[in-house]
Amino acid sequence: MKIKEKLTIQDPRALCVKLEAFIKNTVEEYGREGCILGNSGGIDSALVAFLAVRALGKDRVKMLFLPERDSSSDSYRHALEVANALDVPMKSISLTPLLRKMGVYKLEPSPLFIPRSIQERYVINKHKKYDDDESTTFMKTLKGGGSNVQLRKDIAYYRIKHRLRMAILYYYGEMENYMVLGTSNRSEKMTGLFIKYGDGASDLEPLAGLYKTQVYRLAEYLKLPRSIIEKAPTPDLAPGLTDEQTLNLSYDRLDTILAGLDMGVKREDIAREAGVEMSSIDYVEELIKVSWHMRNLPLEPGNILT
Repeated sequence: MKIKEKLTIQDPRALCVKLEAFIKNTVEEYGREGCILGNSGGIDSALVAFLAVRALGKDRVKMLFLPERDSSSDSYRHALEVANALDVPMKSISLTPLLRKMGVYKLEPSPLFIPRSIQERYVINKHKKYDDDESTTFMKTLKGGGSNVQLRKDIAYYRIKHRLRMAILYYYGEMENYMVLGTSNRSEKMTGLFIKYGDGASDLEPLAGLYKTQVYRLAEYLKLPRSIIEKAPTPDLAPGLTDEQTLNLSYDRLDTILAGLDMGVKREDIAREAGVEMSSIDYVEELIKVSWHMRNLPLEPGNILT
């Protein structure tokens, strides 16, 4: 079987039924009233929202939109499109006052009166400057930034936003006896393109077994808003920075590599089908290795009493 065949969803209807049953059965098994999720206006949260409403009904699904100073105005518009399409109320809570109170915004210049296009160019150039022949910026962030003080500050600056969102989702979820829905997909989980104890913290993750390209196929099947399907995926933590710029790989190539590794395909054959050099296979394998701890419970010393 070719790798691309594994990535093809043969029966999207049957897959949706399975995912909806997973959501419904999990909520019932744990005696919860429903589910809550962060609606970012991106394709992953939109797909999870659609599946949750199909599984539980709109009255048992709650959405929060949690923007902050650096969020794109498009994110709110797209999040509202999802909420309106599903007829589910969406509560918006700005993280800006809390982040400002914590002093987080002192780490980055204020964008006040600066056009968005210039903000985006600044962020992209700053991201690129950490790249070198030895490692990409993303790989360096997964390793904690090393001795680069500015990079460590940037890492803290971006990650605190997702961790605050997680805390707020659990606060509102627990008041309603709702489970928190995660929105990470397999491509993100395997490469570390999520925040540990941030968007990686949830009670159930319906998309954890789907590669990003498969998320798009299900989104097409469920007829998600075109504006969401067609826009470049982004974590919306900093102006202009997309997922693929962060990863240094397109999702199409990344998913072919990940699926090939999952299938045990020879590295040479993966490189040929993905249309990449062997160095890209090495890079993805290192991402998987370095991000291992992010997918697992905290490290423990084992039974030290024996």
